[in-house]
Amino acid sequence: MTHHSSGRPRAFRRSPCSFGAKPAETELRDGWNVVLRYEGEGGDPGRGDGHRGAGPRLVDLSHRRRWDFQDSGVARARPMGLPVPEGFGEVGVHDGLVINRMNRTQVAIWHLGAPPPPDTPADTGFTEVTDGHCMLAFVGDGVPEVLEHLTALDLFDPARDMPFLTQGPVLHVPCQVVTFAPDLVVMTLARGYGETFAEAALASGGIAGLRPGGERAFTRAFERASSG
Repeated sequence: MTHHSSGRPRAFRRSPCSFGAKPAETELRDGWNVVLRYEGEGGDPGRGDGHRGAGPRLVDLSHRRRWDFQDSGVARARPMGLPVPEGFGEVGVHDGLVINRMNRTQVAIWHLGAPPPPDTPADTGFTEVTDGHCMLAFVGDGVPEVLEHLTALDLFDPARDMPFLTQGPVLHVPCQVVTFAPDLVVMTLARGYGETFAEAALASGGIAGLRPGGERAFTRAFERASSG
């Protein structure tokens, strides 16, 4: 079933990747056709409930808004009113906004929660990067096993407190990767890699049961991770 409001324009934004699966429920949102659920998807992939469809899933979040903020004094700044994490690789979650400390002068801000995304501030340090990136979430039981097939990065280092940011190659593609929980990892990569990256992830991760998932699977997992 497809939900849309009468009189709204057709989608004019296109995701950089597709999964080759048939959507069961979609929503038109800010010009994006967002897949909420795929056919055959059921259960909760983060609870191991054994229902049909449970297990690790790959979710397209490319429609979620993202910003880059750069400033020589970024440690003292409060972009969008958010406190900047002190250490490189540290991550803060604030009412649906995620702020990732990348280096001495730069943070990445992702809108992942239920509240509407904020407008891009007029500050010259902000750049909206939504349309230039692909964003994917790996959700559910078995995510660590899936990612073992895709990267040599240690995305589940027990010495680091979750959530944390890792920057490096996944499937040989430079990525920003945030590990929120053992059953939730979100990453961004350049838009041009999106189609082949998703295809390769599903093919390689299929050994561990990875399948396409809709946004609702991600939403449940993010709510659990951010409330814990």
